[in-house]
Amino acid sequence: SCSGAHFEFGLNGRRTCGDLAIRMRYASATFTFREAWTVVVRGNHVFDRVTGPTHRLDLTFKEAAGAAARTLPHGIIGQTFSSSAPRHGKQDVYPESGRVATSAMAEGAIEGTAAMYE
Repeated sequence: SCSGAHFEFGLNGRRTCGDLAIRMRYASATFTFREAWTVVVRGNHVFDRVTGPTHRLDLTFKEAAGAAARTLPHGIIGQTFSSSAPRHGKQDVYPESGRVATSAMAEGAIEGTAAMYE
């Protein structure tokens, strides 16, 4: 809803609600917030599926012209925009075969611990 009013739109629909602009296309939706942050959501098939869902949502995050520096990004996604330098965190070692127990939780690549974001 936008200001409490329900709305619908389809292909090539557009809507602005406060600082948020939404645009629908055939297989994607674009959300732009304050002309600084853009999130594109695209539907896609799950290729080489064994079990589970047959479709997925792919998300693309973009910041415009230094938005991260102006808005002090936080959270796991925001931290990826806070510096142009790569962030390298702990990674699991996967065996050639058999099972693996995941233990890496981005330690070193995020501020704090993964438990802080649950």
